[in-house]
Amino acid sequence: MTCDRPDCLALFLEPDDLAEDEEFETAVQAAGWQHLPDGHICLACDGGRGPVLERGECPRCTGRTVDLAQGSTCMYCQHPVPHSVDEW
Repeated sequence: MTCDRPDCLALFLEPDDLAEDEEFETAVQAAGWQHLPDGHICLACDGGRGPVLERGECPRCTGRTVDLAQGSTCMYCQHPVPHSVDEW
């Protein structure tokens, strides 16, 4: 899924752990993306922090992440992914 706002590079990729009986659109909505009459809108654009200009490792928008104490955090949608025990 792509964000339909101008100049936004955000993507939402199907999660590896998506259950076979779960619809992709349900996973998109659960991740916080909006489906509006003019297209799909990512979390960053919807929250006023977009458009996503740099791609990275964020599982919700593929935006660039930075390592912070609470985990790898997206610069755009602010989604944190906690560090694994092995990382620290």
